[in-house]
Amino acid sequence: MLTHPETIYIDEGVDFLDARLYSACRAPFGLAIMLPRRAYTSEVFQRLENEKVWTRDWVCVGSAPEIGEPHDLLPYTIGQHAIHVQRQEDGSLIGRFNKAQHGGCRAIPAQCRTGKKTKCSYTSCGYSRDRDVIQGGVLTELAPQMGQYLGAVPERLIPAKVKTSGPLIFANIDPTPDVERQFDQPVWPQNLVRLSGHWQEHRSNWKLAGAALVDVARSYEAGGGAVNHVASEWCFPNLVLIRTRHATLAIVLQPTAMDQTLWRLSFFSRPDLSYAEHDAACGVLLRLLEKAAAEATSRQGDIELCLSGETTERSRAGWQFNQLLMQRIAERHVSYWNAPLMHA
Repeated sequence: MLTHPETIYIDEGVDFLDARLYSACRAPFGLAIMLPRRAYTSEVFQRLENEKVWTRDWVCVGSAPEIGEPHDLLPYTIGQHAIHVQRQEDGSLIGRFNKAQHGGCRAIPAQCRTGKKTKCSYTSCGYSRDRDVIQGGVLTELAPQMGQYLGAVPERLIPAKVKTSGPLIFANIDPTPDVERQFDQPVWPQNLVRLSGHWQEHRSNWKLAGAALVDVARSYEAGGGAVNHVASEWCFPNLVLIRTRHATLAIVLQPTAMDQTLWRLSFFSRPDLSYAEHDAACGVLLRLLEKAAAEATSRQGDIELCLSGETTERSRAGWQFNQLLMQRIAERHVSYWNAPLMHA
């Protein structure tokens, strides 16, 4: 799962583990520059994120109402690691690594090593796109999904740690013994229920997408002033919460390529709202999403056109996120060496 301690992360002469590379990014907001351009375009940096973020942090993978019935299964690929969360008979949740990490392939094909999630019929693969929730009734003994995700004896699969905050599900796959990243759960009103959800995909690096969502939400007012005030929160690494007076939108950001991000959307509102009030509240959030998607795509284009020079970080949300990301990159971890032990 984790890389050899001597693994290097260098792309065209840029060493992503060199602390000096980020010195100007650590300046106070207004003076700091953005992360190096290749942090948004390089497959090598994507592998570094897998090592330093996705295999270490608590990652939001979806919401509990999506798997409300026994045996319902939520697939989610964290970095390059294919896991799932399943509802148990007693109502609890269990996380496991999928049985087939590399699909039906004996080795990882070259087209799957580009950093872009592929469309593959073997949907449990850590290099392919996830499918939506699998209903428990589909997971019969001879079903292909059973072989891809659970196998004949699910109890033998490698476990993934699972926690919830309100209706949201978080998973952690850090294998380091006795070490666990602190779980900073978001504040969640108890009286909200999930009424709808869908996926969107936009051409933007996931880091730019998160900053665009927060920035647009914080500057967005939709007629009525304080009545429709919008607030936002970015929970590191991949959850953005946008709140209005009557509804909350949870956006789970999942990179599908360095320049592509899947937005997994869940709309929550108070149970006493009428359908008309819920639709009106969601309408505000959908218009905000449209504006944020355009902003994120524009920022991606600007990054790709900026071939040289340093760019000032103009997003406060982006700057705050970068401070956490640089902290993760600088951390040292226990490494695993899989060569057989022997006497000298």
